[in-house]
Amino acid sequence: MIKFKRDIVIASALCLCIGFLSCSTLVFAYTKLNEANVDNINNLTQLLKSADDKNKELMDEIELKNKMVSDYEDAVSKDDAALKLMKEELEETRKASGETELKGKGVVVTVNDSKADATGAASASFVIHDEDLLLFVNELNSAGAEAVSINGQRITSRSSIKCAGSIINVNGVRIAAPFTIKAIGDPEVLESALRFKGGVIDSLLPWGFSVDVSQEDEIVIEPYTQSFSYQYASETESEDE
Repeated sequence: MIKFKRDIVIASALCLCIGFLSCSTLVFAYTKLNEANVDNINNLTQLLKSADDKNKELMDEIELKNKMVSDYEDAVSKDDAALKLMKEELEETRKASGETELKGKGVVVTVNDSKADATGAASASFVIHDEDLLLFVNELNSAGAEAVSINGQRITSRSSIKCAGSIINVNGVRIAAPFTIKAIGDPEVLESALRFKGGVIDSLLPWGFSVDVSQEDEIVIEPYTQSFSYQYASETESEDE
């Protein structure tokens, strides 16, 4: 009876030990599992933070690139506007200097030497001279002519009109009568300037010179073809520089 109770006690003790060990194992395993979960959560949190920081860096970089593109577009737009203005100014300068062919309405004047009898008078008085052509050019310019040519030679600020015997040199090119003078501008104003009383035409007609003026809807005036370079003149420095 006593032995039977002893066996029961021993068996009970073994059960208690096994139960304790099982509980300890479960607690240990649970603890390790929790620790692993915590580590995983920490790792995930760290990865998310790193990804968020990287994303923020990329967004900042994209914003910077967008600003650079915007600045570049603004600069290009301003450069295009400046370039367009420069081209327009250059074109106007070339027109004023006579370097481009121009067309427009205006007048065509044809002047020829006198057919009058030169008996008893100097024959030189019955031919067109350089000063006569200069008078035509001056009257046309005063009336607002935008371009003038004589026998295909464009008249500019650098032009020369000079007699050489019975020949006249314009821009260094020999020309002779009849002289064709073309001018672009208001046709009515240009013709009136030439025909006013006491003007250039009025002074030539009594001597028998032939002068014809026609108004044209379109006249083409050739460009100035002579080359020129400054050897002695140079620009002055601006006071702002």
